[in-house]
Amino acid sequence: MKPPKTIPTLERPLYLLGFFSEEHPYWGLSELARASGWPKATCLRSLRALENHGLLVRENERYRLGTRLVHLGALVRAAYPARQVALPLMQALRDATGQSVQWVVRDGLEGVYLEVLEARSRVRLYIAPGRRAPLYAGASTRLLLAFAPKEVQQAVLAGERKRYTSATPVHLPKLKGLLAQTQRCGFAASFGELEPHSAELAAPLRDGGGEVLAALSLAGAEAPYREEGRLMGYLQALDHTAQEISRRLGYTGPWQADLEGFLRTLQAVEP
Repeated sequence: MKPPKTIPTLERPLYLLGFFSEEHPYWGLSELARASGWPKATCLRSLRALENHGLLVRENERYRLGTRLVHLGALVRAAYPARQVALPLMQALRDATGQSVQWVVRDGLEGVYLEVLEARSRVRLYIAPGRRAPLYAGASTRLLLAFAPKEVQQAVLAGERKRYTSATPVHLPKLKGLLAQTQRCGFAASFGELEPHSAELAAPLRDGGGEVLAALSLAGAEAPYREEGRLMGYLQALDHTAQEISRRLGYTGPWQADLEGFLRTLQAVEP
């Protein structure tokens, strides 16, 4: 993100929009002025422009994201070409496993949950479409990091890493080991790294050129993922679906997936 003083006037509303997040969905004028380093008058002009276009809504002197963004988000998902190919297979994976299914893409140093199909079971993990997560935490986002360009990996490894739970892999040796595991076996797994008592498995989706364009993941409550039989079943279903989606997207190369090796590495780690 550019330093505030170097941002052109026309880009300032978009800069302020970037402060709104799942962790901080409401902002007051004074808060944004302090966070951005701008005078209140400058912030107010940008906020009014965003409000006029439905991108922000003011409630009791505080601002939140507007419903216009929901509409734009739906257009993004609908226009994403690979989504049209993947969605029926994702629905079949959700129905076969009973778990939530996610399509996650990389945006800079974060992952974005572009498509989320909720599980139909009574006990399930809720992930909001559009949610953002750091690349080092969570199976799907870390898988994207494992196959990201070297400069992206170096930026994440050299940067600060926030601890979301006691299981978040913030220490460098641990994180490097998890990335090597994914690069070797073709899968990633996380247990309670972003939310306590949650679990996620992820596999890569490749395009015609062999590049990883997204991560496909299963997610739910942690307990079933600790059972070896269920875990292997989830991995097999996830692997089959990721491979089929990739083939339909034009990928014709060899498929890197070592299910048994990956399962052994998970069993070697104490819960």
